[in-house]
Amino acid sequence: MIQKQKTKDYFSYLPISFFGACMGLSAISIAWNKMTHLLQNLTINTENFLVPTHNTNFLLSTLLANFSSALSVFFALLTLIAFIGLMSAYILKILSNFESVKLEFFSPLTRPFFGTFFISLLLLPFALHRLRLPESLSLAVWIVGAVLMFIFSVHIVQFWICNKLDLSHITPAWIIPVVGLLDLPLALPLFADKVWVQDFSFIIAGFCVGVGFFWSIVLCVLIFARIVFFEKLPEKLMPTLVILLAPFGAGVGAYAVFIQDFSSLGVDNLSYALFSIGLFLLFALLPQIFKIGKCCPFRISWWAISFPLAAMCIASFSITESIILKSSALSGGAIFFSALSSVLLIAVTLAFVWLLVRTLKGIIKGELKNLA
Repeated sequence: MIQKQKTKDYFSYLPISFFGACMGLSAISIAWNKMTHLLQNLTINTENFLVPTHNTNFLLSTLLANFSSALSVFFALLTLIAFIGLMSAYILKILSNFESVKLEFFSPLTRPFFGTFFISLLLLPFALHRLRLPESLSLAVWIVGAVLMFIFSVHIVQFWICNKLDLSHITPAWIIPVVGLLDLPLALPLFADKVWVQDFSFIIAGFCVGVGFFWSIVLCVLIFARIVFFEKLPEKLMPTLVILLAPFGAGVGAYAVFIQDFSSLGVDNLSYALFSIGLFLLFALLPQIFKIGKCCPFRISWWAISFPLAAMCIASFSITESIILKSSALSGGAIFFSALSSVLLIAVTLAFVWLLVRTLKGIIKGELKNLA
């Protein structure tokens, strides 16, 4: 009985927002895979970019490509382990302390974070694909995630419309269900050999892009209005400001799927405009990001910064790849975006390592209640 009570108390502190770690790990795996493709393209399209001789350049690029590919697989494996572990733990929470789950779901502050679980399902196929697991498994996971994400997005908008909410309830986490819609079409290219995917990808991506960006604009206005004119966010929610980057980072990928019938690269001027908005917001939020450690102690909510930052990396690599493939020689723009993408990826990877170490340290020390 005592052991059962301890289990109940321990898992009652496990927040649904912890699935944000799976989102971030999936995205960083994709980003390192993008780095692999970038290095391969640099090897093919240039002869004198890194070092004077082509042979040395080819060897170095190959080694770097293999290293980045290995990191991509490592983070994919970590994504799968984290998802299975968190899902198992949260099922135990549901079974042992369902009241805690109900409180979390019915709170206007934490309800949007349930979207992190559905987004994890939508991004998990990338990890499964990198680990060379059966495509049927990836497709099944994506279909479940897509259906649940759509239902949850409709539900959350109905909840906002049909209930009277206080100004204090508006947080950057409200964007999560919207980002979920923008994430929904991202995995479709993995199943391009399926006839029905070819037939419906344009419809699915067009719907998600349209609805996702509409609500992104609405919610960004509401969030900025609260922060600028009414009241600041509580300290424990300050890290969630980085979520504002997510619609623009994920939006590039969703829009690329949407226009792939018209462009083999799936990247055009609007993609660059979306990335620029996100990059501008990133620069604007940098001082706040650096002050997070001083303004509030470490919390699980800090994982909210992982996916938006990794999504910006992926968007940067998509644009870089587009620029390189469009020109036979390495242009100034390609060099700039290659450097920018590499710096972003290294910085975000270091942030991930720190988040992982700090979270594991807290869990080992039994600080889950405080971290939540």
